[in-house]
Amino acid sequence: MSSSAQAFCNSTEKSSQLCGNLFYDVKKYTCCDGNITQGAFLSCCGRTVYNTLESSCCNNEVTVGLSQTVSYCCRSKAYNPLNQICCGGNISNKTSAHTACCHSELYDLKTHLCCRKTVFLKETDSHVCCGNTTFDKLMQCCCPDNLEVENRDSTCCKQNLERESRFLPNASQPATSVLHLLKDNGIVDSQDSVHSNTLYCGLEPYNPLEDVCCSGKLVAKKSGVTQCCGAEPYELSEEGVMCCDGHLYRDQPAGSICTGNVPYSPHNYTICQKHVHLPAGQQCCGKKTFDPHEEICCNGRSYKGSEKYMACCGSHTYNVSAGKHICCSGHLHKLTHLQNYEEAGCCGPLLLSSKEQQCCHSAENTLVYKIQPGHSCCGHWYYNMSLWSCCAGHLIPKPTHGSQAKMEESKLIRPLLDYSKSAICNKPVLLGRVASVAVKHNGRFVVLKEVLEVNATDVTSCRNSLEVGPLDHCLFPALKLGRTYLWTKNTLNKYEPLASVIGLNTPIHTILSLCQSNRMCYST
Repeated sequence: MSSSAQAFCNSTEKSSQLCGNLFYDVKKYTCCDGNITQGAFLSCCGRTVYNTLESSCCNNEVTVGLSQTVSYCCRSKAYNPLNQICCGGNISNKTSAHTACCHSELYDLKTHLCCRKTVFLKETDSHVCCGNTTFDKLMQCCCPDNLEVENRDSTCCKQNLERESRFLPNASQPATSVLHLLKDNGIVDSQDSVHSNTLYCGLEPYNPLEDVCCSGKLVAKKSGVTQCCGAEPYELSEEGVMCCDGHLYRDQPAGSICTGNVPYSPHNYTICQKHVHLPAGQQCCGKKTFDPHEEICCNGRSYKGSEKYMACCGSHTYNVSAGKHICCSGHLHKLTHLQNYEEAGCCGPLLLSSKEQQCCHSAENTLVYKIQPGHSCCGHWYYNMSLWSCCAGHLIPKPTHGSQAKMEESKLIRPLLDYSKSAICNKPVLLGRVASVAVKHNGRFVVLKEVLEVNATDVTSCRNSLEVGPLDHCLFPALKLGRTYLWTKNTLNKYEPLASVIGLNTPIHTILSLCQSNRMCYST
């Protein structure tokens, strides 16, 4: 068998698995209890395939429209624990952020107590349970023998107080210093050697002007250019020497380069991820070669076609102008099953298939929810605004009593690739790295560094530093120091963050490619 045929068989074996008595391609299908379904790397709920980012599984039943990453199960039905609660096997809407279960009855933890499946009004903050009644722990006690409430001057209460005092820690005993413990255990000596400038090779001290330490082995330097390759020394001035991932090779042809830990001469072979191809001078696509004039390479997989008509989406290719697919953060989705293609959009890697869906995004997760009145996003959570408020991306339970805070939807900062051409290209936007953030009253001021203004076809360097604000501190998610964001002007002509560019190696190229999608470059 030829090497290429053997490689094909090996790759086929790796991508094929048994499902019952049948083989299937794990890169195209998912097997659930002997049932093969279209779609790779999905999850199983009994014999049903589902996506954990879009649905939940409870007792082998799928709840569509609520991600398993934020849901709880109530018997066979999933629910959102932010806004709902499961009591006695039934799902109910919460009346406050502090709603809890007392057997099958709902109550508010701030205003009531649940004592042995019975709800009592919490008369003061010092009221607690004693059996099936309540008492004021500042004035009374609960006798543990008979669960009767008595005044604190009673014999029962005095005895109970004595028992509790025996278990209290002695706060007057001084704590042992961390440094003292380190010295006692020999981690730091009394001369504080952790601040010494002495270099060690293993346990042996050495002078870096005279010796070099190669993987714990001390070697005398031959010259000022003695280097280590793993445990072996070599001279930079030596001809034909190559160090590839800690492996030293000698007598290599001039112009050789490393592929992993193996050297080779690009004048003799084409090496694609350690796989040898002849002749030399070919282009690589993954482990194989391809012709860039007749093929397109997408994440290591080559396809026949021209970049004039085709584009990559992850490891797949699609016709952008046909409008039958949409690419969401490297995940390709078909649109042919939708009644209205124009309503389709992206929510990170997920597909927004209608205007009845809401995308909620945070640095940790991106999820799709069914739109509900009076609800808003706080990071990737979708919350009831009558139960919670959101400040800088953090959920805060609303007080049970007092005036209701103004219900205002939080601002969203979504991945740049979620936005359409019209949202980015029809007005000037800024790209800036967050260098500093200050909050004054409820206003947030942000200092941006390396600021660029992007105007569809032009990129202008504004200045080294620019302060923008004030932003409403609670309405906007927290901004990460050192991270770059896309900024756009609001109706008050003030810049505010619109999109995150994390995960994009060249955000400028991404923006210009989006805004100039009809222009093509050709080599002469």
